Amino acid sequence: MNVALLSIGDEVLAGRIVDSNSAWLATQLSSRGVRVIEQSTVGDDRLAIAEAIRRLSQSAELVIATGGLGPTPDDLTRQSVADLSDGGKLDIDDRAMTQLRAWCLETGLPLTEARAEVVKRPPSAISLDNICGTASGLRVSIEDADCWLLPGPPEEMRSMAERHLLPVIEKVLGRAPVQEIRVAGLTEVQVAELLGSRLDRSLRPRLGIRVGTGLVRVVIEDVDGDQDSGRLDAAAASLRELLHPWSLPADAFTLAETVGEAFSQQGASIITAESCTGGLIGGALTSIPGSSSWYRGGWVTYTNAMKTSSLMVPPSCFEQDGQGAVSEKVVKAMAEGARSQSGATVAMAVSGIAGPGGGSEEKPVGTVWLGLADDDGVQARLTCMPGDRARIRARTVDAALLWMWWWSQQIDARLPWEISP
Repeated sequence: MNVALLSIGDEVLAGRIVDSNSAWLATQLSSRGVRVIEQSTVGDDRLAIAEAIRRLSQSAELVIATGGLGPTPDDLTRQSVADLSDGGKLDIDDRAMTQLRAWCLETGLPLTEARAEVVKRPPSAISLDNICGTASGLRVSIEDADCWLLPGPPEEMRSMAERHLLPVIEKVLGRAPVQEIRVAGLTEVQVAELLGSRLDRSLRPRLGIRVGTGLVRVVIEDVDGDQDSGRLDAAAASLRELLHPWSLPADAFTLAETVGEAFSQQGASIITAESCTGGLIGGALTSIPGSSSWYRGGWVTYTNAMKTSSLMVPPSCFEQDGQGAVSEKVVKAMAEGARSQSGATVAMAVSGIAGPGGGSEEKPVGTVWLGLADDDGVQARLTCMPGDRARIRARTVDAALLWMWWWSQQIDARLPWEISP
């Protein structure tokens, strides 16, 4: 199945917002064996939207458009599609109107003429209900292509796609001829070096490498459509072993999710103490639903005074002849202090120099100490992260999460960019 994606909106075309919808849809579709042949963007113009949908419908079996379904005058997708399918005619969908009336009653907002625009549809179209907003989606046939029109707000788009679009695709295609191995802690080049000749495009099943959301993804694809699922399963198992300990479990999509699942299964708990990351590790962990069952909380101790008052780091560490905030002694003390005060199974602490200033010849920008305290005591690791401030902080989060996951699996391996003290 070939699919084309269309993003609609002046704000997307001008770069004022990032088109995360197309990236999410492409990931979901490709993982199900759907081939994305084009991604396009068009502004809020009735004729331009209609022409874009017409053109894409001539080359793709499936067209998915996002945006332009709201109640404001620049939301023109419904009318553009009606121009193509039903001579410009739009009717009110009775079921969608009933849902809109209930929403207005619940929120206390009036059912205005403008708000009622979101429940209109071309007579030949099917209306798709929206449980996260008011704008209905549409499904309609254009030029023999199956066209799906979804809302622009990401939460609404994803909900509608998961409830309406993806189940239809899965029913049509059955088992997707694609599997994916997610790898944390390695660069794309490092993964390619480990795979070596397996990346030869003439081999079957065919392998490919993608990068996204902080992970490297090794895609195993049945490009000929005749591989049985057993061979794909065997290839995935072999690659996951080859990429150990960097490969994540098959059912995990993020590193934080992997950590949470492991700690939840073991009945273990985590506490964090952060300096250079400013709470990003805790933020990553709490992005996982149900994290309160295994994540106790944490401290952001950005100053030396806070490290002493909150985590009992000895003041002598910060004196002129001390080791300084970015040191083995301090990060160990942070981890021990956090664990002793929380009673958590594991404490993770980080302290580093994220830049762009603050570095020295002895401790250059990117120097980060990580500490982990558990029942067996406390350990520390020294890393030197490359990149600018944002990348150093993000890579520190990944290193901390990776160490936590390795701890849960009793894996002893070197962290990314780890160096000898």
